[in-house]
Amino acid sequence: MTKVKIGIVGTGFIATILAPQIQSSKKARLDAVSSRTLAKAESFVANYPGAIAVEGADQLIARDDVDAVYIATPTSAKEDVASRALTAGKHVLIEKPLHSAASFKRLSALARQKGLVLMDATHFVHHPRTSAMRQRLAALIGAPRSLHTMFYFPFSDRENIRFDPIDEPMGAAGDMAWYSMRAVVEYLAPDALEDIKVVAEWDPHSGAVIRATGVLQFNAGKTATFDVGYTAGAAVMELTVAGTSGILTQDDFVLDWQSGFGFDNPDIQTGFIHRSGMATRNDFAFIETPSERSQHALMIDNFADLIRNGDAAEREIWLSATEKTQVFLDAIWQEIQTQARASPAMTPPSKYERKSMNSLFEPTSWRGAPCATGSSWLP
Repeated sequence: MTKVKIGIVGTGFIATILAPQIQSSKKARLDAVSSRTLAKAESFVANYPGAIAVEGADQLIARDDVDAVYIATPTSAKEDVASRALTAGKHVLIEKPLHSAASFKRLSALARQKGLVLMDATHFVHHPRTSAMRQRLAALIGAPRSLHTMFYFPFSDRENIRFDPIDEPMGAAGDMAWYSMRAVVEYLAPDALEDIKVVAEWDPHSGAVIRATGVLQFNAGKTATFDVGYTAGAAVMELTVAGTSGILTQDDFVLDWQSGFGFDNPDIQTGFIHRSGMATRNDFAFIETPSERSQHALMIDNFADLIRNGDAAEREIWLSATEKTQVFLDAIWQEIQTQARASPAMTPPSKYERKSMNSLFEPTSWRGAPCATGSSWLP
């Protein structure tokens, strides 16, 4: 089997997570790594025999031996790098979040035109648990009606890019609420967003969003609540889907305790809990969903399979999921910006000009705008 040769643009933390998964894959291999300086790229590839270090994204994209590019850059650079890679005929795996839904639509149109794969790097959807839970929703809980997610990591390093409103304008909302919105797409599968309310908290030093809590109302009476950020002092990754006849829960929906990066607990089973009726904790049913490979490794394998099989319909499924996720995230971000404009005192002074934050996006009211499915959100 010929392996898909992948190049990585960017040498930050997330690249160090994906690189060993690419290198160990039976379906892909790490071919090249680029950074803004050659020295950084050389330091990165020192641990990956056979991988070439290059200076700058353009040199990596221009290589004939690179089939696909994993884009691990700050959000401020993602569309530019992805557009150049797709134009050059490279398949693209891109880190979340994107600039905006409009940005992703431009990239997806280019990918379709070139006959290339464009996939976002949301890892939890590749774990067998996600598909197993989706397939059993109706049988276990009836019609899904509401979803709640709570995702916190204790994080306060203001030198980290997450606290840079220029390169990562959405802060914790983009970093963490993305997963909450992807869970909405996977488990609630709504057609349209009808209303939204978000409350955000900003870091008093950098001006970055460090916490966000919100409620979203969708069509057909479906609702979602989310609570994300860096301020809880603990790692929390909880998800609850409530239906008409039961409830399903996970306490590690983003990174499974067993093999998600940062965790290595082979004795902790991965799965979800089913509750119905007046069941007490002793009666909860744990449904195990084992996997021989980590969700990051499975993502690389699925990306390689999508490249090789050329299935246009399957590619569209991935594009649709990404677009819907970003559409809902855009709505969250716009509500945060609206809140900031309405209550300037709530947003602390920042060393960054707020106009620089907004200039990365194409802000338009989501009310009445078409959603990813072609419906309208609010009349």
